[in-house]
Amino acid sequence: MKKLVAILLAIPMVVMGQDAPLECDNNYGECGTPEMSGGGQGGGGSILIANTDLGDTYQTADDYDDDGVEDSYDNCPRVPNSEQFDSDGDGVGDLCDNCRDTNNQNQWDLDGDGRGDLCDIDLDDDGVENTVDNCLRRFNADQSDVDGDGEGDACDRDIDGDGMDNLSDPCPMLVGDHSQTEEACSPDLDGDGVPEYGFESDNCPNVHNPNQYDTDLDGNGDACDPDLDNDGVLNRVDNCPDVFNYDQVDEDRDGRGDEGCDDRFCYVVFGDEDNCLDPDAEPEIYSPSVHLNTGEAVVLRMFSNKPETNISYTWSVKERMPGSRDTIRNPIGETLDYSVYEYKVEKRSTFTPHYPGKYVLTLTADFGNGVTNQHDVELSVGGVAIPDESSGCSVSPINTSQSGIVVMILALLGLRRRY
Repeated sequence: MKKLVAILLAIPMVVMGQDAPLECDNNYGECGTPEMSGGGQGGGGSILIANTDLGDTYQTADDYDDDGVEDSYDNCPRVPNSEQFDSDGDGVGDLCDNCRDTNNQNQWDLDGDGRGDLCDIDLDDDGVENTVDNCLRRFNADQSDVDGDGEGDACDRDIDGDGMDNLSDPCPMLVGDHSQTEEACSPDLDGDGVPEYGFESDNCPNVHNPNQYDTDLDGNGDACDPDLDNDGVLNRVDNCPDVFNYDQVDEDRDGRGDEGCDDRFCYVVFGDEDNCLDPDAEPEIYSPSVHLNTGEAVVLRMFSNKPETNISYTWSVKERMPGSRDTIRNPIGETLDYSVYEYKVEKRSTFTPHYPGKYVLTLTADFGNGVTNQHDVELSVGGVAIPDESSGCSVSPINTSQSGIVVMILALLGLRRRY
């Protein structure tokens, strides 16, 4: 029997603990202020996706998108991408790169359609592919070429080929004979009452814009200008497209630039404008809803419109999936420490669901002087059900050769009992 026990002890058994990830591992630059902490300042998106940082410290450096990577190291500073994938190696992360598979650090995008010039098959977005477009960088869907020189009229400085520049040619669309009708000499292809060519030419050829508005005075009418205020930020992503604001300051994170486009301050956490935090309102507490998978631990973060006020807080489970016995770790505490509008605590509250489905957690905050506030947080959990092992560790599967030994041992033990 002693020999059998010795054999069993010789079989390697692997026990795996559940340690939290490292706070700083130099993956994104030098360590100093913890780079993979979870205490950033909130960014885009109405739902927090897989916030699994379980570290004990908080980030105090700038991390606009709250992905755990400081802005100075982040290759997508305004789009959450903790993995920092960069397929083409141009220094711009895949999630914000307008040419994901083409190295284009400058991210030029002539037509403002979200596809970078180096990978856009139709640079001017006129419906004619670059390979056959006779005016590659100017919108000219009709591909008109009066003089047949292969250069489209929209970009040909001498449309009729008579040797006179369009700006000085009294009839730029016709050779020699200028006694033709005014319509023939000064065509108005888009019907906005402004001729396409000549001294007072249309600032948006082929786009109907009778008012000829040109906010930034760059010669491109507002109706066809991809950067209305000429601040270097395309309208599609500009938080204040009509006002020059190249630094895109947006202190309350509501997507509207502070300089000329936002007349109210109400701090937005992860894009949830309906629950924005107004410093002038009564004290309130807030925590973002979360998507995660079973077995993942989510940090339950706390934001307030009065973060400078000392609070006592309690987390509780309001709704859970059938069969779940999951509880909140570190559910009760008190704090006065904060960063921007987020409270920082010594022991962070976490929750690890073991069954997929919907959970609702309630955060109750006591601001003192009889002022309390509650907020419900919804957790949408995917994945498959996982046995809830209270031990916090697991045993690795036994391989085939080991299982054979175990079967043999059990058989011998059975024979011993029989005789």
